[in-house]
Amino acid sequence: MKLTFRATGRFVAGTALACAAAALPATALAATTGPAGHARPAARTAPAWPAPRCTAHQTEIWLGVGLGGGTAGTIFYPLEFTNVGRHACSLIGFPKVAAISAGGHQIGKSSRSLRQRHGFVTLLPGWTAHANLGIIEAGNVCSHPVNAASLKVRAPHQGHSTFIPFGFQACHGKRVLVVGPIRPGVGIPGQN
Repeated sequence: MKLTFRATGRFVAGTALACAAAALPATALAATTGPAGHARPAARTAPAWPAPRCTAHQTEIWLGVGLGGGTAGTIFYPLEFTNVGRHACSLIGFPKVAAISAGGHQIGKSSRSLRQRHGFVTLLPGWTAHANLGIIEAGNVCSHPVNAASLKVRAPHQGHSTFIPFGFQACHGKRVLVVGPIRPGVGIPGQN
């Protein structure tokens, strides 16, 4: 005996709507429908993380070096963030970066975040995201630059920092580092 099933357009649309509603969290449904099914504006809430936050344990941070790209006294390098864990994770926002002396002390102020739009970046195991790090020519900021021996980098929403050996000039009491938001994909040195 052969069974056949014929779905009507109304059945398919209703099923799709029910599946979409089931996929939404209860708070999202409550925010979009009121009594008797009347629509009302959704409440503004913090967006849900698409995957758990990347932890310091599963995030490897490294600097994409090469011929950095520059604009008006600032050279940009990509800071790379690779998921070395076994599960997908997400990053959002701006890393924090500081110049570190050979003796292990911070030189000047930590990085300033560039005013750029940003959103969640989900990394599957082995995937990499990047943020553009700008190093301002220290001679444009202070009259007595000093040598920095490394960068101290902390990924957004993480408490642990990574130290990356990298020589450049910095200024006591001044800021020579600017950083953009986390973006998908590997950054390419010289392209910001």
